Amino acid sequence: METIVPISDLQSQAKKIVERVKKTRDTVVITQRGRPAALLVNYEDYAGMVATLEEMSQPDWRERLAEAERDSQAGKSIDLAEFSAPSDHLE
Repeated sequence: METIVPISDLQSQAKKIVERVKKTRDTVVITQRGRPAALLVNYEDYAGMVATLEEMSQPDWRERLAEAERDSQAGKSIDLAEFSAPSDHLE
């Protein structure tokens, strides 16, 4: 859910607003003179958006996504622990 907050409210209630964003993961649009000026978003969500944009900046992202979808539908997968484990054969 998105909330709209005037910058004057942010100035007087910053701690409360930031805590609400951290807890609910809702975004807050900060307005200045009645117009959107900034966005306050949960940091983990922001990091995910940046990672997604970086991934999508690769020229072959559509092909890799299609391959991952095919693998998922075919039941080909590895668990997260296996994926995250350091590999001895990579240098």
